Amino acid sequence: MEARVHVSYLGLVRNVIGCREEELEITSGTTVGELLARLAERHGDPFRSSVFRGVGELRSTALVCVNDCDIAQLEGFETKLGSGEKVSVVVGVYPPEGG
Repeated sequence: MEARVHVSYLGLVRNVIGCREEELEITSGTTVGELLARLAERHGDPFRSSVFRGVGELRSTALVCVNDCDIAQLEGFETKLGSGEKVSVVVGVYPPEGG
């Protein structure tokens, strides 16, 4: 069954891919991990390098939320998505540490 999700990009990722938000058609039950892989294919290396540290691992500065809830508090990359869900991909820019 087809579903529609709304994806918002905030912070650094918005700048590197040049996109604020988009609507995507997915299959109902698609996981967050599958959606992120699709977004990485769609937006290429700028997206991949700003969001992921390694394969299947988010950078410490990246946050992915479903309906304003951090996926770490849900089922992580295995969180299933349904129609009308809002997914936010946020990449923060933190000042360098140290003195």
